[in-house]
Amino acid sequence: MIIAQHSQHSANLAIETPGKVGRRILSNARLMFVAKTLSAVVGFATLIVAAKGLSKTDFGIVLFLHGYVVLFSKIATFESWRSMIRFGNDDLHNKDITGLAKLIRFCLALDYIAAMVAFLVAIGFAAFVVNFLGHLPAFDGTTHNFDVNHLSPYLYGYCALILVSQQGTSIGIFRLFNRFDMLAARALVMPVVRLGGVLIAFWLNSGFEGYLIAWFAGSLLGKLALPVLAFIELQRRHLTLALLEKSPGIRLKRQGVWPFVWKSNIDATLAAGMSQLPLILMGPLLGTEYVAIYKIAEEVANLLSRTILLIDQVVYPEFARMVSRGEPGNIWKIVVKSAAVLLTGGIVLSVTVALARPAIVDASYGAGYQDIVQLSILLVLAAAITGVNAPIFPVFYATHRPETAIWVRSIGLVTYLFSLVIFSQWFGFSGPGWAAITGNLVSVLLAVILVRAILLKQQQSNSCLKADLSTP
Repeated sequence: MIIAQHSQHSANLAIETPGKVGRRILSNARLMFVAKTLSAVVGFATLIVAAKGLSKTDFGIVLFLHGYVVLFSKIATFESWRSMIRFGNDDLHNKDITGLAKLIRFCLALDYIAAMVAFLVAIGFAAFVVNFLGHLPAFDGTTHNFDVNHLSPYLYGYCALILVSQQGTSIGIFRLFNRFDMLAARALVMPVVRLGGVLIAFWLNSGFEGYLIAWFAGSLLGKLALPVLAFIELQRRHLTLALLEKSPGIRLKRQGVWPFVWKSNIDATLAAGMSQLPLILMGPLLGTEYVAIYKIAEEVANLLSRTILLIDQVVYPEFARMVSRGEPGNIWKIVVKSAAVLLTGGIVLSVTVALARPAIVDASYGAGYQDIVQLSILLVLAAAITGVNAPIFPVFYATHRPETAIWVRSIGLVTYLFSLVIFSQWFGFSGPGWAAITGNLVSVLLAVILVRAILLKQQQSNSCLKADLSTP
């Protein structure tokens, strides 16, 4: 009891929020942009080395195995960092150390459950996936010498990575306390380790297994680094004693927490479909060798559109604080400015890629990867369109309307999958790019209309409340 009281008095809940909201968003986005850009450059170099050291088929299989694990990791997640921010802001505002410790333990339990479920489901589906692939024309063995039945041991072993992939609580701690510098530092661990492993595999000419080990090791160390850094942050703030008083558990008596958690889980599953399914579906739709081409094109697009993919990470904590202060009217101004900048920047980047010469690709990867340029143009344009959503989807969560985000993502995902099947037949390998553009356009149009209506309603509600309070 004495220790608990001591931790209550000595804990540091202060959040450094210098300057105005817009400046903080820009500062944090810039920090994450630099880190993610460096990460993308290192990842790009990793792909170049792997493309030089492996055949397109073997390279595609490595990426397929990794994509399979990432898909299940993201589908079976509760996105506990959203709960950390949504409810943790209340604890920080009320200086409630006990409540924050309970919330962290609750989120840790969610991460553990999600990891176990994802692992068991992925293992359960592995045999079915291998058997299913063996019956597809793209995997019948006529186009390459790799026996698809040999995938099983690699797939089972790689699934172990899922057990350390749920890091929502750690991410939530850093975002809650506005420590994006730590998230930026951690973003470099995985790509640097993976590049080192790939260089060793290339030097030793170790073949398919060596590159797969490099991919696994990079992911493993990158994922282990985040909870270690998060624990250090909690210790620095003297919160570990309060946290370790009890074991993690899913019993949390807080109004609205479980509906929020389930809705976040569904939304995360849909988002994972949009981000991970393309890579998984490339093999069955177009052949294993195209998995590598798609991944490289995707990395080119990501390299040139990092800010678009990061803005939602930095605006959600700010929007949540603005809603708690009763300032929803100011959110729309930030949304419009951010969306306009991101859309304009994305279009400029698309033009930049279009002006690039295929010779650059040939010099980096060699013959057989010419399709990268055209697909990268389409994927960057798709990212530019979805960039409009980057500052919009956090509004759904900040205003406690995650169910709206679910509907928007569902319609966008269904549109994308339908378009992917149709456009892959019509346009060949550029089909996935056109499908991404179509799905993102539908999602953006719906999101803009709905979020504007939500903010207007919230603003009117706040105005009525103020009028009632001012009436004698």
